[in-house]
Amino acid sequence: MPTPGVDLMAGAAVGYLVRRARRIGAGGDVPADLVLDQNMDALHELVAGAIGEDPALTRLLEQASDGEVTERTIRRATDAIADRAEEDPGFADELAASVDRLQRHEAGLAPHSGISVAHDLRVETGGVVVGGNVSGGVTTGAHPSTPGPHEG
Repeated sequence: MPTPGVDLMAGAAVGYLVRRARRIGAGGDVPADLVLDQNMDALHELVAGAIGEDPALTRLLEQASDGEVTERTIRRATDAIADRAEEDPGFADELAASVDRLQRHEAGLAPHSGISVAHDLRVETGGVVVGGNVSGGVTTGAHPSTPGPHEG
């Protein structure tokens, strides 16, 4: 029985593998994003280690390097990754974590242990706030104030 969500996770992984191959193929023409590159490399190593020399993965990476990936190749690579994830829960967990890291990085969200705030944040105790990508006001209970417009 198929695992819910495994096809979506595998599809996202294929998308990142294609982007990685294209970034490598483009060489210096692609702006550097060290965290993105490291996470895509880790995803590639994870998938390659799990499905090995699967022809679907090989073809996917070759086509991506050449610039044109067929729907059939995408479907086959997605199926190969999804099949492996359904057979190996450990791989499925690692794959989900890897895709999540990539999606969080691209969305500009803080890592798992951090926070990301889309509106105002008020801390009632402790008086310390550490966060990234805050697009609203931040106050602490120690010295309440009304957040003003962003300056700078």
